[in-house]
Amino acid sequence: MIHFKDEQAGVVTKTVQTTESNAMNRLIEFIDSKETEQFKCGYDGKMFFYHNGQEIQEVDFKMKNDSCNHFVFRLNWNLVRTKMNSEAVDFLDALEKGMPYY
Repeated sequence: MIHFKDEQAGVVTKTVQTTESNAMNRLIEFIDSKETEQFKCGYDGKMFFYHNGQEIQEVDFKMKNDSCNHFVFRLNWNLVRTKMNSEAVDFLDALEKGMPYY
């Protein structure tokens, strides 16, 4: 499940859910990228990954600021930040706009 937010208003503007394995695998590939610095530019979305109805991972992301686009999540109790590439931005943007993401 992906929540897209209006950071200024602090509200969720769109929610997208998928169980489509290709979409899930692409998202995981995007998140599993090179670690990056700690940014202080806020987040405009949040992803939740589930397995058998249980939340197994939560990932915050920033996708609307070229110099600050990234993912952040906890792994083994540590905060991990990874760089979001332009392909990931395009993919998430398509999901937010309700466009095909293939």
